[in-house]
Amino acid sequence: MKMRRKGLLAALLAILLLISPGAGELFSGKAAAQGEISITVNGAPLNVSTPAFIENGSVLVPLREIAEALGAAVGYGTGENGAKSATLARGERSATLTIGSAIMIANGKSIKLSVAPRLLGDVTIVPLRALSESLGTVVAWDGANKVVTINEPEELPVIGTAAKLKEIMQAAVSNDDRYYMTGGAAMEDSKESSQSEGGAAAPEAETAGSGGDYSGTNVQVAGVDEADYAKTDGRFIYQISGSQVLVISIANPAKPRLAAQLDYASEKGFIPQELYADGARLIVIGGQSAYGNYMYDGGQIDAAEPSATEASSAAIETKDTVTPTLVDKKAIMPPIPTRNLVKTFVYEMNESGLPKQVRMIEQEGSYIDSRKVGSALYIVSNKFNHYYTVLEDGKPIDSETVRSFEPVYGDSSISDKQLSLPLSDIRYFPNSTDSSMLLIGSLDLEQPEQKLQLSAYLGAGQTVYASEKHLYVTTTKYVPSNNSGSEQTQLYKFRLDQGHIVYVGGGSVPGSLLNQFSMDEHNGYFRIAVTKGNVWARGADGATNNMYVLDENLKVIGKLEGLAPGERIYSVRFMGNRAYMVTFRNVDPLFAIDLRNPVKPTVLGQLKIPGYSDYLHPYDENHLIGFGKETVIVSSGDGTDPDSATAFYQGMKIAMFDVTNVNKPIEQFKEIIGDRGTDSELLRDHKALLFSKDKGLMAFPVQLHEIKNKENLKPGEFPAYGEFTYQGAYVYKVDLKQGFTLRGTITHLTEEDLLKSGQYGFDYRKAVKRILYAGDTLYTLSDSMVKANNLDSLKERGSLTYPHTSQQYPAYPGGPEVLPMPIVVE
Repeated sequence: MKMRRKGLLAALLAILLLISPGAGELFSGKAAAQGEISITVNGAPLNVSTPAFIENGSVLVPLREIAEALGAAVGYGTGENGAKSATLARGERSATLTIGSAIMIANGKSIKLSVAPRLLGDVTIVPLRALSESLGTVVAWDGANKVVTINEPEELPVIGTAAKLKEIMQAAVSNDDRYYMTGGAAMEDSKESSQSEGGAAAPEAETAGSGGDYSGTNVQVAGVDEADYAKTDGRFIYQISGSQVLVISIANPAKPRLAAQLDYASEKGFIPQELYADGARLIVIGGQSAYGNYMYDGGQIDAAEPSATEASSAAIETKDTVTPTLVDKKAIMPPIPTRNLVKTFVYEMNESGLPKQVRMIEQEGSYIDSRKVGSALYIVSNKFNHYYTVLEDGKPIDSETVRSFEPVYGDSSISDKQLSLPLSDIRYFPNSTDSSMLLIGSLDLEQPEQKLQLSAYLGAGQTVYASEKHLYVTTTKYVPSNNSGSEQTQLYKFRLDQGHIVYVGGGSVPGSLLNQFSMDEHNGYFRIAVTKGNVWARGADGATNNMYVLDENLKVIGKLEGLAPGERIYSVRFMGNRAYMVTFRNVDPLFAIDLRNPVKPTVLGQLKIPGYSDYLHPYDENHLIGFGKETVIVSSGDGTDPDSATAFYQGMKIAMFDVTNVNKPIEQFKEIIGDRGTDSELLRDHKALLFSKDKGLMAFPVQLHEIKNKENLKPGEFPAYGEFTYQGAYVYKVDLKQGFTLRGTITHLTEEDLLKSGQYGFDYRKAVKRILYAGDTLYTLSDSMVKANNLDSLKERGSLTYPHTSQQYPAYPGGPEVLPMPIVVE
């Protein structure tokens, strides 16, 4: 009888589950077809009493069994509305889940879950990845085989000792036949330079201005902010102008008002480069070079006096005389004893727009990039280390040399003095042949008690891509082979963990990438497009363009190779299960690539047209806009040899591509601006674009060059350059009926400025760099001023000319105040 009752209860429970909202999702197609999902924890298989299943992109498992496998203590309680809750503790980490709530409290922070925990009978079912990662593990999903692996974070080896440092650096020299000159410029000797459990799909590109009645920065991934030259929160504009950061009140567009002016003259050598602003706080990021005294060519040069912060740190003081050193018969010029620093100032903003500095952090190296996800800030820099200090066989590295390798950093919430990261905390990537050091600083701005986490890895970084969950840093390596070699892109993956980072792993693909848009994360897979080989070579050494799909462990699982031989990639855009790639040499093929099957990427279609696109921007799921240059082909032969024809760029080109029929993409609309020489910052920096599909608005800066007396040009001749005639914002109406309609232009140059301009140059302080909107007003920004125009009519409403300090640029050591400081490249 008891058995029958149990069977009846089980049947009733099954019926209830089928009619419950959770079960409805499970069997409605919102959940993946359930097969046998296997789970391994630190290499050991995990057997669960209730089989794991997939729902809404998450693998769900019994709470108690996964907690026991992870060694976490579990305590039960009551949450809001009397719902049952469970708190798991593992070391210093904890996570609290409540039945029926899609919010998990992990380490004091709220995290939204894709599926709320619930009861299946008396078993608590929870999302596996979210819970496991909150407790500090690394989770990977193999969708093809339905395998979840959970491991402790990979521990890279530490340098630890001076002897180990010498060993690593000598190996780097033997594998890389290069020598370095002052400031880090490299020259080469005898070589030519050359899902399911993965989580929700990575968001598509955010439309600038989609975050309210004011424009946001045009970022690559929605939810992942990128620092820029200027920002607005709808009430104020925050902008860099020379060595200053200005806060402009736009409460009255007819009278923009300077609310605050941050001048960094006391920070000797500091140059603001980018900023973040979210209404509550302002974050200013910039670079600074701290000089010592050094001897060069027999004469001593006294560098700029260090700031008080720098002077307090023995780590950046040096009085040594540096003399040239010979290594393997290569003369190495003496390095200037400098420490390049990335400084970040954090301000709280009040209602009047007055900033109050609450924190200053700094880390050694040259600034590469940064990202801000919610309140978490991540800063990436690269510290250059010279080979010459460790190359003498049989001689140990002295303490001064060790100190020069140990990166300095500072956090005003801890101390007003600089600290140094010891060799015992510096890790290295196995098989890396680079002497430079990748530094990642991270912190949660809403946790003032959380000190800066500085992670250091021997091995350089160059290009950064970030999703909401992961940070990828890449660097291009030259891999020697016999008498030649090839380029390889090395990948390093880190999990973004509430203001901390966790190293996940590394990988590589052959070839070199163009920029951050050559990378993408979607449904747990990482996709990357690269060019391999030399565009000017033929045969095996010739260029091909390839796309690779990597799993969560950065292992290549799918590839598409051999696209457009003899050309190179000019732009890439990933849009969900598709990718679009523009290659170019003489014509512009736009490839549409199908990525639905990550194991087998395929070409769906291509379009060959004159010109090329440097940047691709999504309009909607079936249209994208290309920004680049028009071209003309000039042949020097009979046309039979492809190398006898050369494509020369002309004016700026905007194109609307229709990929509704993805097998046959078409160029639906095209606009040409100016003649040869016409340029735009947008072609190098996507953040220069203002775009709002809802408003039908598109604007970007243009430097216009035009050819006079075009009737005198002869066909087939070398294309003539145009003369400079204009610089300012071009404002377009864009839609799928009319394409691109120029509504007007806005300039900061006066008629007198134009009369003073030369054939190629003008007063660059008045060059419009960014266009923003707030409410019904369009704002154009230059280093010199802000101008407000009505968003509908483009009629000018008001303007503000900025104050300029006498020192717009840091002083050149030993030179006049107006000269720019020499940049030391790391």
